[in-house]
Amino acid sequence: MRYKFWAGVGASILLGLIFLASGLGKLLSQEEFLTVIIPKTFLTPLMANLVAHWLPWVEVVLGFLLIFGIASKLMASLSTVLTIAFIVNNSWLISHGLGYEPCGCFGTFERMFLGELSTMESLYLDIGLLVLIAVIWLFYPRNPLAIRPWFIEKPGTTGNEGR
Repeated sequence: MRYKFWAGVGASILLGLIFLASGLGKLLSQEEFLTVIIPKTFLTPLMANLVAHWLPWVEVVLGFLLIFGIASKLMASLSTVLTIAFIVNNSWLISHGLGYEPCGCFGTFERMFLGELSTMESLYLDIGLLVLIAVIWLFYPRNPLAIRPWFIEKPGTTGNEGR
């Protein structure tokens, strides 16, 4: 049964690291991120500006909470909403012939570590995020509102005792 614990915790940490890298990369090049998304989105310029300023912070907070296991199932649920929004946006871009354009998903980090991630590749990554979210919901050992980090869990408990 320990494999389920580590599968859930590992998925939470990996999802958190992806969100953290994505958010920090966008924060480091926020204006560049804005210039990437405005011409290629179905959002109005005002909404795109709002997304460009708030999305990185949401990703950073989600990333930290997932890494440290604070309300991981709840954060996974919020991540589901965000990931579905990414999938809708990427699907819209692909349907308009922009599948091979850079997505800017990881901001500065994208160029430094990944090369340029295309919209199509980003869609594949988003589907992978949904798989990680499903693993968290299936195997994470705590109830949805548990806020105690996974690394201070008492041996032999699963956090389902109503804490």
